[in-house]
Amino acid sequence: MSVSMFRAAGLGLLLLASPVLAQPAPPAPPEAPMMGRGGNGPYAGMSEAGRTVMREAMRANAEDRRANREAVKAARDRMMAVVEADRLDTAALKRAMDDERNIAMASHDRRQAAMLAGLTKLSTEDRKAFVAGARASRERMASRMDKMRERWGNRAERRGNRMAPPQQN
Repeated sequence: MSVSMFRAAGLGLLLLASPVLAQPAPPAPPEAPMMGRGGNGPYAGMSEAGRTVMREAMRANAEDRRANREAVKAARDRMMAVVEADRLDTAALKRAMDDERNIAMASHDRRQAAMLAGLTKLSTEDRKAFVAGARASRERMASRMDKMRERWGNRAERRGNRMAPPQQN
């Protein structure tokens, strides 16, 4: 008798659980907005011709950025080598720092020139759309950073704002 009661109870539980088990999975969350064509990036709202002009202006600097990263890294390595030496050579350190700044500024100037060349080719409508997209991108990034800061702040609060103890040597 007790076996049939367990079977009946099990069957009853299965019948109660079947609607829950039969429910379809929730839909996937919407994809993050894409940058560029059709997305919400700085090119959103621009004509196809305007997008093409700005993409080409940005792409023109892609190889420059890679080479620039390597040159900046080499300058920073020189700075670290000077700082790491037994005797600090401040003149050599200043030269290495100047080299790093000059490399970064030259790259920045080239990017600005390419951007200026691209923007001068745009129609008034495309320029306005570019500004609107750039502002929206900046606001999205600020919102993401605020959320990230909030998460990290909450994490610190949960830990009781304890600082890690100093390392023992």
